[in-house]
Amino acid sequence: MRPDRLESALSFALALLLMLFLDVSGTNDTCPSVCHCKWKSGKRTVECVDRGLITIPQGIDPETQVLDMSGNNLQILPRETFAKSSLLNLQKLFLRSCRLGQIDEKALRGLTNLVELDLSHNLLTSVPTLTLADAPSLRELSLAQNPISKLDANAFQGISGLIKLDLSHCELHIIAANAFHSVESLEYLHLDGNRLSELRPKTVDVLSKLHGVALHDNPWFCDCHLRATKIWLTNHNIPYPVPPACEAGPQRLQGRTFSELYVDDFACNPDIKLDSRYVEGTVGDNSTILCRVISEPPARITWHWAGRQLTNNSAFTVHQRVYILEDSFTSEFDQVSSLVITNSQETTSGSFFCLAKNAAGSAEANFTLHVSKRIAGIALLGNGQIAGLGAALMTLIVFILIVIIYLLFRIKRTSYSDTKSPAAIEIVSNGVVAHKAAITPVIETSSFTERKFPTGNGNEPNPVQKPPRLAEVPNHSYTRTSNPDLINDTRSQTTDLRPGSGEYTRTSECLYPQGLWEASQQLSSSPNDFDSNDKTPIISGDKGGFPVEDFRMSGEYPSDFGLPQGAVSPTGSVPSAKTLRVWQRGVPVLPPVSALKRVLTRSSPDEGYQEGCGTDV
Repeated sequence: MRPDRLESALSFALALLLMLFLDVSGTNDTCPSVCHCKWKSGKRTVECVDRGLITIPQGIDPETQVLDMSGNNLQILPRETFAKSSLLNLQKLFLRSCRLGQIDEKALRGLTNLVELDLSHNLLTSVPTLTLADAPSLRELSLAQNPISKLDANAFQGISGLIKLDLSHCELHIIAANAFHSVESLEYLHLDGNRLSELRPKTVDVLSKLHGVALHDNPWFCDCHLRATKIWLTNHNIPYPVPPACEAGPQRLQGRTFSELYVDDFACNPDIKLDSRYVEGTVGDNSTILCRVISEPPARITWHWAGRQLTNNSAFTVHQRVYILEDSFTSEFDQVSSLVITNSQETTSGSFFCLAKNAAGSAEANFTLHVSKRIAGIALLGNGQIAGLGAALMTLIVFILIVIIYLLFRIKRTSYSDTKSPAAIEIVSNGVVAHKAAITPVIETSSFTERKFPTGNGNEPNPVQKPPRLAEVPNHSYTRTSNPDLINDTRSQTTDLRPGSGEYTRTSECLYPQGLWEASQQLSSSPNDFDSNDKTPIISGDKGGFPVEDFRMSGEYPSDFGLPQGAVSPTGSVPSAKTLRVWQRGVPVLPPVSALKRVLTRSSPDEGYQEGCGTDV
């Protein structure tokens, strides 16, 4: 090189060194005393490592691109902590071993240029999903050595450009099926050193761009639940630095690494689902036995009879053949094997074995086939048809019972109404059935019941007249009411009996009051005139008492006024009170039902008989 060119080159290099020295010197002038500021890998870097800081120090140059706060005692990362320090130009942030247990949802607000974040060796119990959403350019994230036990679905939503994720030694034992659905571009994944025993299907299916994965140092349970992981690693040819090994599961696989095993080695024992072990067949028809097997991977199903294995399309007897058909019930792991025997005979009856076997083990089920002759009428019906006929029969029986109960109830109600009708009561006189009276409609006009009987022309008024009321008798004080009730009024006097006498204390309150007797006594002048104390019923005018003709109202009542037989003579004895006759218009009719019940239920002949009143009902 010529000397002039060499000199110019040296001058240029000296100028560059001088500019760099001046720039660094200026930086050191704005660097906090607890930090070390420098250029590193072409980036303005501030290192405040192991200083026991509890907050971000003030005075850091806003143009800082790399900030390392590892080894401090931050514990909490407050809201907008970097925005308040004007550190919005950060590209790399290291917060390793800062005892962080709480990070505000907006702690990283404004860090839109952040591409690398190290939160390892802290006290976080979950992925700070909402916090990470404020760093959409993030490409590398380390959460290693945090007590995170569960990875929820969409745990990394908002950072779809993530390339490298470190979750090693985080005590993970559950990873949701959709945990990585937001980071399909992931290339490096570290899950080593956790407590994972399985990865659920479709958990890692979306990670088709991985260039490396670390799965070692986990207690992997090598059965069918880890089969999807093995298929994923094999199909995508994903390398792993240390081969993961089986620490749990079947004894035959423990201690063996994934690289030593085939996909079908990750298997579970088959499970045979049984609806019924008993199968009915009919002579001359085909008999079919179904064996449903759930197995992952799919099992090999075979049929056995009488100690020999049956094969498809083989001879069972001289006139019979065997067919074995296989199909999937719901998926490839839910299989159905059908054994069909043609031209079934009674000798075909017996036991058939279904055997399912895969790499994990085997399972078997015993089926009993019973072949019988066709029964006319019934053999033509299937089980569903027989069940339908049974249900219809039961419905018909229930309907008939309901109709019978309804009819019985109606008959009972009708009988009850008939017994309440007075037309069914027989009038008994002297122990002999005397008459059955058909009672005409009754019109209640007072406490007495007037019964109107039709006459020839049907226009005659009711000729029945009642005895004189108390208010109409001379010299008798009685408060007249508009609707007297003689029976009930008489009944109310039962509380006025003189003790031990059996007589009423107020004889004037009976049907034929005391004033009536006194009036009749005044009309008589004979010494033998009627005595008011004589309570013998009025029979005729022979006794000199009150004229019977005036009271009998033109002969409408019989001569004995309907009183019990034997009471018509003063010397006659009173017979049983049950021999009762009530007259109206010369025809024997029924008394009121309540009075009839009272008379018919007496315990003695004289019970309920009121002397001197002439009324028994």
